[in-house]
Amino acid sequence: MSLAVLDRPGAEPVPRRLPDARRRQIAVDGPVPSALGFAAGAALLLLGLVPVVDGTLTYAGLAVALVATGAPWLARRSTSAVAALGLPAVQLGGVAALHAGTASASMLFLLAGPLWALATYRGRAGVAVAVAGTEAVLLMPFLAGGAVAPAPGTLVLGPLVVAVGSLAVSETQRRLRAQRADIVRLHGEQAALLEQVRSRADELDTASRILAARAQTMTSVIDAVTQQSIIGTDRDGTIRVWNPGAERMLGLLRPDVVRKRSILDFHQPEELAAAAEATGAPTPLAALVHVAREAGSDVRDWTYVAADGTERTVSVAVTPRSDDRGVHAGWNFVGTDMTETRATERMKDQFVSLISHELRTPLSSILGYLELVMDDEDQPLTDEQRQYLSTVERNAQRLLRLVGDLLFTAQVESGRFTLQPADVDLAAVVRAAEETARVSASTAGVEIVVDVPADGLVVSGDAVRLGQACDNLVSNAVKFTPGGGQVRLTLRQAWQAEDGMVVDDERPGTAPVALLSVADTGMGIPAGEQGELFTRFFRSSTARRNAVPGVGLGLTITKAITTAHGGSLDLVSAEGEGTTFTMTLPLTPAA
Repeated sequence: MSLAVLDRPGAEPVPRRLPDARRRQIAVDGPVPSALGFAAGAALLLLGLVPVVDGTLTYAGLAVALVATGAPWLARRSTSAVAALGLPAVQLGGVAALHAGTASASMLFLLAGPLWALATYRGRAGVAVAVAGTEAVLLMPFLAGGAVAPAPGTLVLGPLVVAVGSLAVSETQRRLRAQRADIVRLHGEQAALLEQVRSRADELDTASRILAARAQTMTSVIDAVTQQSIIGTDRDGTIRVWNPGAERMLGLLRPDVVRKRSILDFHQPEELAAAAEATGAPTPLAALVHVAREAGSDVRDWTYVAADGTERTVSVAVTPRSDDRGVHAGWNFVGTDMTETRATERMKDQFVSLISHELRTPLSSILGYLELVMDDEDQPLTDEQRQYLSTVERNAQRLLRLVGDLLFTAQVESGRFTLQPADVDLAAVVRAAEETARVSASTAGVEIVVDVPADGLVVSGDAVRLGQACDNLVSNAVKFTPGGGQVRLTLRQAWQAEDGMVVDDERPGTAPVALLSVADTGMGIPAGEQGELFTRFFRSSTARRNAVPGVGLGLTITKAITTAHGGSLDLVSAEGEGTTFTMTLPLTPAA
């Protein structure tokens, strides 16, 4: 990757050389100048280039100076204040003895080493020792009795020059030390920053590899889907993702589509225009993603137009797509070809509707003739004949109700289901449902308990359809409750918030509703099957296992009626403990 240039450079050369540089600096500021100077002085004495007036004093001073010079080397360059100030002071003493023993001003050059060591000492104490030592060196010949007193100007000017020079050197050394400290600190910070950069580079490299692996995995997953089309677009609808399922469904290869075509190219313009008009969207793309933009996702049927002009009914799931920063980057369209499925459903509905109509006519005729035969006073029936014909009539009525249910579900599926609204007293509807189910409940040994308001509870709706829904709930509860059980019908007024929560007391933002609950102590419904309970012709495993009669249309019809009235139908059930269905309907303003 591009960050490979940061990959593990060698150890930092400058910080590792700093100790060596520091040792050299200490040597230059310390014993090296003095050692060189005293070595030169010893050479001059040995060569006789400098006269010796007092040998004892001369050689004693040289010995003292050399010992003081060698002591730092033997002590491994001690940096204590005593050594840093004391040894140059002792060296000055040796120089003073040499000056007095030779009575030669040429020995004053030996002051350079000690004075330099004192001038480079951290602090002003080294300057004071240097000035005092210089004064002592100048006075030593006089004090030793071997020379006249030096001129006052010399005693003043010499120490003054030393003081000024030492102060200048001290200040320069202070600045140099500060600069060296800054350099060391900066090198340390540089090393830390380099380490951080390397660490971040490693993290970025790892993250890049993870992202690349995830992208590869996602691409593999998308490419593995061949039965559904997966199409990804940018915010303008230009296609960026086109999987093999899309190639198979729409007849175009990926290179011919990606970055070249829009998702709108594969939709019916008339369908998009109708959607835009219905939603008020300004563009066809906005109409296509309108619900997904508002709700976060949308699943509905759209008509896809393939490359050869073939039209397919496709169930498309639309979701927004974000980039790695979480910014909206476009849309995902996952489509499942439902052409054959929808055609089969239409054929099934047409078949159900056709068969229902065809059955209703002969059944009505059968029931009509049965009524004529059973009520014919001129030719009365025997008790046995009447019993047989009563069985025929009962089963014919049962078939007629089943045909009616089939017709009703066909009307719901085709959108031809209508209501005839009026004010309906739900309490009267509940009592009528109890009366209808009373005989069958008594035969099965099931107790029905009714709890409704004495003054009634009025809703706006279709009395026949609401009665049908209530009858279905009560008859189901009786059928699925074994002998000795109980079915309780409860009707009460409550208040419902916008989020669907129902409370007993009126609160701000709530609307009055009627709650009709039908609770039984029967078989219950397995949790895994409750989501399919309102599907046409679905029968739970408990119903099949206990051979409870039915075709699985009652709850579908009840759900459709409740929804058509602007209400909701909920259930709470536990297998072996019973079931409670709760129908929630909005109350009329008058109520």
